[in-house]
Amino acid sequence: MSQPPYYGQPPPQGYGAPPPGGPPNTGAPYQQYPPPGPPPGQAPGQAPGQAPYQQHQPYYGYQPAPVSPQPGGQYQPPPPGGQPGQYQNQQYPPNAQYGQQPPPQNVPYGQPPPQGAPYGQPPPQGAPYGQQPPQHAPYGQPLPSNASYGQQPPPSGQYGPQPPYGQQQTGYAPPPPQGYPGQQQWQAPPPQHPPHGTSGYGAPGYSAPPVQPTPASQGYDVGQKAYAQPVHTAVDVEDLRRAMKGMGCDEKALIRVFTKPAYANPWALQQLVRDYNSRFLRNLIEDIKSETRSDLETALLALLRGPLGHDVYLLDKSLNRLGTDEDTLMDVLLNRSNADIRAIAAEYKRTTHRELLTDIKEDVDDALFRLCSMLVAGTRAEDAAPVLPHEVDAKVTELQRATEGMIGANAVSVAQIFASSSNAQIAALADAYQRKYHRSLEEVIEKEFRGDMEDALLRMLMAGQNRASSDAMRLRESLTKSKDKLFINRMVSLYWDQPRQAAAKEAYRRKYGTSLARDVRDLLKGDLEDMMLALLREK
Repeated sequence: MSQPPYYGQPPPQGYGAPPPGGPPNTGAPYQQYPPPGPPPGQAPGQAPGQAPYQQHQPYYGYQPAPVSPQPGGQYQPPPPGGQPGQYQNQQYPPNAQYGQQPPPQNVPYGQPPPQGAPYGQPPPQGAPYGQQPPQHAPYGQPLPSNASYGQQPPPSGQYGPQPPYGQQQTGYAPPPPQGYPGQQQWQAPPPQHPPHGTSGYGAPGYSAPPVQPTPASQGYDVGQKAYAQPVHTAVDVEDLRRAMKGMGCDEKALIRVFTKPAYANPWALQQLVRDYNSRFLRNLIEDIKSETRSDLETALLALLRGPLGHDVYLLDKSLNRLGTDEDTLMDVLLNRSNADIRAIAAEYKRTTHRELLTDIKEDVDDALFRLCSMLVAGTRAEDAAPVLPHEVDAKVTELQRATEGMIGANAVSVAQIFASSSNAQIAALADAYQRKYHRSLEEVIEKEFRGDMEDALLRMLMAGQNRASSDAMRLRESLTKSKDKLFINRMVSLYWDQPRQAAAKEAYRRKYGTSLARDVRDLLKGDLEDMMLALLREK
């Protein structure tokens, strides 16, 4: 009995021969080997049985040229000048399936692949350098030019021949680092829409820049302490102690020290208080209370508490359930930045252990409480917010509808518009209302509202139109009506904001034809006069 041929040995002549002109049988070794010369893979002159002649190790990505069966057993050499991975009108066996595994590496040149492997399938390392393999298609067959992203290939045999080497192949994705035939390759996802508020490259788009929040005023943000310059307080704390030591009190010395330019920053004055307490193991606030009296005591303590501490103190005193001080309440809450309002509400809760809105609700009527709740919410437009004409027009229409356009004004609607608008937006509302309805918004408010709501809305309107003039008017009103405590609080509040104080002084002179300092000298006497002039930075 004859032995079966060993692997690589040519089969007997005529075994498994294909029909004339037909393709070779799938999966079977090729039938015809060239009779002359050594067998494929054997060097000339090499004795049979020796190890097959091995050429140089194929470099990375090397593709052997296909060997198609020739009639008469003639050997087909590789094409001259062929490039690695180049195939000319390559045909596959009829039953070659998409996704079959590649032949093993380092197979001698011309040797057929193992049983069942499609002839000429590339090695697993992927396409040669610079060549882009197709996605989801048999090796060597390009995708149709109109193939869409991620589309599966049509059945085998429906593609056209591969374009010549170097010609652009349409439908290819960029080659992955390492691919495996039959394994779905990762492809980049299709472009997504640009994020909301941005426009894609080359596409027109508009996105309003973010509005910068108005920073907290001096003394309302503890982060400001990091930027406050330290002050040498050794001499001043000794002067303070000397002024309150022994018989009597040197009020002028107290006024001189506390209103020094070095302590115009509330954090610097806070340092003076701490240094005094640590130097003498005393409490400066309590010493002031015991050594001073009346309005001077009120003014000095208002200064020493700092702007935030004094606002909280005023709120606590004005909401005492024995009669609300609406003027003081409005002084603290109206026309404040969101940052200041949030700081005030948080400090009020920290020091009193009560919610600010809860205390307000128990002391004021429903309409005023609605307004206060809007103010405490801290949702007012920032100072840098733009004034948009279409928004102004819509608000003006709503203001007219909520006031003159109905019987009985809608106080909540009007309060919502005022409380949510910045000063610049309120000024634009007043101008637009005058142009559209030929009446001033001030006249409309005075006609449609009464009491605390009228006062609050007018104050917001006047501050929006001209804040310096509004400050001057409130100073004049409290000064001439001998409302000393109210005047002191307003003077101390302006003291911490020097530019605002300077604008108010100039507006006072233009509005009333005299200086604020002259009126202080004419209407106040004694230590309170000295203290107010010191706060005005007047000699």
